[in-house]
Amino acid sequence: MFTIYVFSLLVGGGFLALSVFGDFLDGMDIDVDVDADLDAGGATDVARLLSLRTIVYAMFGFGATGAILHWFTSPAVTAAIAGVTGLASGAFIGAAFRYIKRSGAGTALGERSLAGLTGEVTMEIAPDGAGTVKVSRGERRFRVRARMDATCPDDLPLRAGQSVVVVRMTDGIADVVPMDPEDMKLLEE
Repeated sequence: MFTIYVFSLLVGGGFLALSVFGDFLDGMDIDVDVDADLDAGGATDVARLLSLRTIVYAMFGFGATGAILHWFTSPAVTAAIAGVTGLASGAFIGAAFRYIKRSGAGTALGERSLAGLTGEVTMEIAPDGAGTVKVSRGERRFRVRARMDATCPDDLPLRAGQSVVVVRMTDGIADVVPMDPEDMKLLEE
């Protein structure tokens, strides 16, 4: 049973560490928000209960408690306390995030707030295709899908590393135009 506790601790703790340190390591540039709108009775409650965030916190709580108590109590008591602690930590964090989402605290300013910001192409954008750009707002970095704006004068592709301006956001996709080198000088001043 100790192996299961350590496995849960490592997997749950590993995902938690990635979520905490991902921004510092530039490994997690994307924010994803997925809502489950299911019409089948309590299916939405089950989807919330089994969210990835809830499972990770539950695994971490279960593994940490079980690994510590393994050395001090009987296996049955350890399993019971670890199970309750894991379920409680998953339920607590799930309820906390539902409250934050419902209250609007910590809500992003919305995709419209990216309009007017400068960014850098991270995946080439062809005139008739989509790519990606990295845009910074304050301390946060966002990697969003992007396409060339219809008013863009050139029909050349926007290459990786090229500076762009987000003209507008439509359904999560940024319409961008290339930034002139002269405009870059004005921004730097």
